[in-house]
Amino acid sequence: MTSRITGLDHVIIAVRDLDKAAATFRALGFTLATKGEHAEWGTANYCIMFGDDYLELLAAVGEGGPADRVRTFLDDKGEGLMGLVWGTEDAAADSARLGVEPPGDLSRSIEGDVARFKAGILPPETTPGIASFLCQHLTPEKLRRPGWTEHANSATGMLSVTALMAEPLELMPAWDRLIGPAAATATDELVTVHTRHGMIFLCMPDDIGQLHPEADEEDLPPAPAMVALTLRITDRAAAVRALQAAGIAYERDRQGKVVIAPEDACGVLIELLE
Repeated sequence: MTSRITGLDHVIIAVRDLDKAAATFRALGFTLATKGEHAEWGTANYCIMFGDDYLELLAAVGEGGPADRVRTFLDDKGEGLMGLVWGTEDAAADSARLGVEPPGDLSRSIEGDVARFKAGILPPETTPGIASFLCQHLTPEKLRRPGWTEHANSATGMLSVTALMAEPLELMPAWDRLIGPAAATATDELVTVHTRHGMIFLCMPDDIGQLHPEADEEDLPPAPAMVALTLRITDRAAAVRALQAAGIAYERDRQGKVVIAPEDACGVLIELLE
């Protein structure tokens, strides 16, 4: 069966205090959509919408398996990148192809309206060391309202996610099975997963400096863990102005990327690349 996965739809950032996290990301220059709740899962979120993908700040607010997973993640690793959500044209077909439980119905309240999805939690062996989900948007037009995709820092979308893995090369077959043949490629010990929309870098902890020279290895969580997110921007000066206005420290690397430390972004090393 052919994969119906369209690529990286969004990433999940687990947070303890949702409103505090929202204030943090607003200070970084992001516009946030209104708060939503997943009644079926016991979770609530704020989303940072781009044209073709988005970031989800997620907190546990009630009872349910997904809420319990958020709490467990926070207890084990603290705030940070918790999961990858794969867009799909047919969640049921991809679930059948992967031999996993069929997707369920999920809804999110948005300003008196309701966005609906078919969503499924993938088993751990699907993307070893990284929590993964399938998501088929049934009402995509309800997720993006005027102004929600316009950000003071000029961000327009995701480019890549970096994860620490003890043995990246051993994980390539699993990623090929999820995305499609030859999705995962290796350069020495670094694995790059081409997802059709966005890339995933899998590297050993000792190699993180090759991808992110500003990363402090001593402050990173142990593998397996997602640690960095690279976003596309259109105006580096605008991104810098937003950070300076909020009094948030940043660095610039040799490529001109604007780098925000994890302690200023709910546990995520964020790079802004023009």
